[in-house]
Amino acid sequence: MFALDSFAKIDSSFQVRSAKGRAAHVATLCSLDQFHQDGMIFIKNKKYYERLLDKLNKGTPLNNIGVVFQDAFFKTIQTEKESGALDRFAFYAIVESVDLALSRFSKLFYDEFNAQGNDLVDGRKTGTAKIDPTSKIADNVFIGAGVVIGAQAVIHSGCAILSYSTIGERTVLYPNVVLYRNVHIGKDCRIHANTAIGSDGYGYNFFKGEHLKVWHFGGVLIKDAVEIGSGTSIDQGTFSPTLIGEGTKIDNQVHMGHNCKIGKGVLITGQAGFSGSVTLGDYVAMGGCANFAPEIVVGNYAQIGGVSGVTGDVPEGAKYAGYPARPLNEFLRSVATLRKLALENKTKIPVE
Repeated sequence: MFALDSFAKIDSSFQVRSAKGRAAHVATLCSLDQFHQDGMIFIKNKKYYERLLDKLNKGTPLNNIGVVFQDAFFKTIQTEKESGALDRFAFYAIVESVDLALSRFSKLFYDEFNAQGNDLVDGRKTGTAKIDPTSKIADNVFIGAGVVIGAQAVIHSGCAILSYSTIGERTVLYPNVVLYRNVHIGKDCRIHANTAIGSDGYGYNFFKGEHLKVWHFGGVLIKDAVEIGSGTSIDQGTFSPTLIGEGTKIDNQVHMGHNCKIGKGVLITGQAGFSGSVTLGDYVAMGGCANFAPEIVVGNYAQIGGVSGVTGDVPEGAKYAGYPARPLNEFLRSVATLRKLALENKTKIPVE
């Protein structure tokens, strides 16, 4: 919990424009997909402000949320709809650079969040871990403070489970799986060897010759009956969790960036890569090495061809392939056309 003047001390451009006595402190940082009591959210441009207004229009209560605007964008807020919403927030403030403020302010909350817990002394020694007596835990397993392990769970040798993570009933962790803090795994899951879940997302902001880290503490939430292959990495969310839906199956050597939201029954094959904040609907399927640009939304039951580069949203039930990915029939026609042109061109290219 931090007083509003705490932020001005680490970013001199931070100025509260309206507080109305409703928010003297900030408890945490928020993202647009999950709000918290006494939270604070950052708005850099019109795209994100319109999403915030949409939340307001749908009845989401935001009177306990503070909003920090990029000053240059704040000066463009002119319409009655845009400016009238300001009174519905707990406070609003401006900063010169949202990116810079995000890096600086997130460190405060990261340090506060991680002040609790202990990942150097096993929670079984301190008495803070809660382990069901029917679970099976091999030698050479580390269990942090506040970890909860459910009935009949199996944890193989070499696993590390950091503070406040939870493992559901009958879930199996194979050798050398690492769960960072605040990773929550449901029932009947299988996590294969050498997979890391909950590491920081790849978030940096460039300022005066330095890449400033955005500090992550959103965690990961994995629903029931999920299977994750070996050598896969799933980053934790920035301020809200990365989410894997029930019954989803993830192959070996997959990378999933921060704040991805994966629906239920999704099939993700080997070496697929996801940038931050990708959303996959239910029962999406894809071939190997498919890659997804940030904030892409793929509709339910869509299918993505192998080695595709998805750079835009994919409609529900659609079949896409290619780089950049496009409707399958269009992709196949373009491949056939290029092949035809290549066969018709008899000109030989000289090789020096």
